[in-house]
Amino acid sequence: MGRLRTGASLAAALCLISGCTQTGADQGSKSTPSSRTLAGRPLVACTIKGESPVKAQAQALCGALPVREDRSGTGGRTVELRVAVVPAVAAGRDAVPLFLLAGGPGEAATQFFAWLPSVFKEVHARRDIVLVDQRGTGDSNRLTLPEMPDPTGLSTRAADARLSRWSRDALGSIDADPRFYTTAAAADDLDDVREALGYRQVDLYGTSYGGTVAQYYLRQHEGRVRAVVLDGSSPVDVPVLELLGHSSQAALDLLFRRCADDAACHRAFPHLATEWQSLLARLATPLTITDPASHETAVIDRVKLADAVHSALLTEASAARVPLALHLAARGQWVPAAQLIGTPPSGGPTLVMADEILCSEAWARFTPAGVNRLSAGSYALPRELAAAGRREAMCRRLPTGLVPADDAAAVHTTLPVLWLVADGDPQDPPANLVEVPAQQPNSRVVVVPTQQHVVGQLGCLPSLVAAFLDAGSAKDLDVSCARTARPLPFRLS
Repeated sequence: MGRLRTGASLAAALCLISGCTQTGADQGSKSTPSSRTLAGRPLVACTIKGESPVKAQAQALCGALPVREDRSGTGGRTVELRVAVVPAVAAGRDAVPLFLLAGGPGEAATQFFAWLPSVFKEVHARRDIVLVDQRGTGDSNRLTLPEMPDPTGLSTRAADARLSRWSRDALGSIDADPRFYTTAAAADDLDDVREALGYRQVDLYGTSYGGTVAQYYLRQHEGRVRAVVLDGSSPVDVPVLELLGHSSQAALDLLFRRCADDAACHRAFPHLATEWQSLLARLATPLTITDPASHETAVIDRVKLADAVHSALLTEASAARVPLALHLAARGQWVPAAQLIGTPPSGGPTLVMADEILCSEAWARFTPAGVNRLSAGSYALPRELAAAGRREAMCRRLPTGLVPADDAAAVHTTLPVLWLVADGDPQDPPANLVEVPAQQPNSRVVVVPTQQHVVGQLGCLPSLVAAFLDAGSAKDLDVSCARTARPLPFRLS
């Protein structure tokens, strides 16, 4: 149910930047943790570890901060937030700390960002890096719901009965009130962490859905923010999910143009657009294929094809394999095509916080009518309509999360905001950011060419982010290096 999948994109980039074989101190901070406190309690030395997007670890100081589940009350349950501080390398730590906000919804910051100190070395030199697992994720009371059953083929009455039983049993299995696991509550949690650590102001860096969290924090606690970096994200007044089919089609069209303009790719696949259209026509009727090695069978249709293609467009490495994969599929070579771009996982338990956020918040609205209106004509339309229908069925049976009255409003600010976006992003493309200059007059939108989803870790961009944070302004920021990004070569055989 997650909105965004950033892991594979970062994995490909980080392998190029720092290698994928480093472990231990080589990937972590080289600073010696000093005495720090969280709400008066000493933080303890720890090692934060992540397996995705790359295997990494860093030395940090860790603790837990209890916050009320219902932030409007004075009693009831509490949630213990896992907090990690990776202290600045340089003594004195004179710079404003950087709070890193993970994507998803559902990624745990203390796990996902274990790689960052070794890649953003200039940022980490003078800045504490602060990681907080959002309530409902990681080690901050992670909560899951069992997979929603598929009511396909049942009568309306039987389907409703089955889904009602599922929701009753699922909600009864958790010791929590799902209504309080929303982005607004998480933003207030972050401010509690800031205060408990003794920071007067913070800088924010949000990737994908983490950029959404950053915007909520900015709206709720603007006085505590100095500067913001939003990487692979969209403004909260943009219906990013209902636009997803349209955005993915635009990214695929751009990839086709890049192949046509690349001599080697065009020579290898001179009829790529025609092959793609024939593939779509063939899958108007579901097709059963058999793996000649394992003899296992699978049914492929337009929805599953769109799943695979959209997921591939999220990453630089897999996007470079899309033309070859589509060429092979058009020739009936389904197994090697699937091996090239993979098949995204489906089914399984979902995170309570992700379901509540995606069912309750304005930016995540996702109705079949909205999808039809905003993503008409996309190759991914059947996929998005199916997903929107499943989402509606789930959301009718979950309690509505508590959101602020201005939840659907754009975030207006005069603070410095740096937006990083790739022209080939199939989820948060530059088209989603057209209103940003009017809403945020001191912002800067940097479009990175020939890349996919989340780009701050690529090439010169860590240094660009460091320069922006050091200056606390985007006004005279030299962004020319971002325009020199080069795609990975197309896989031709």
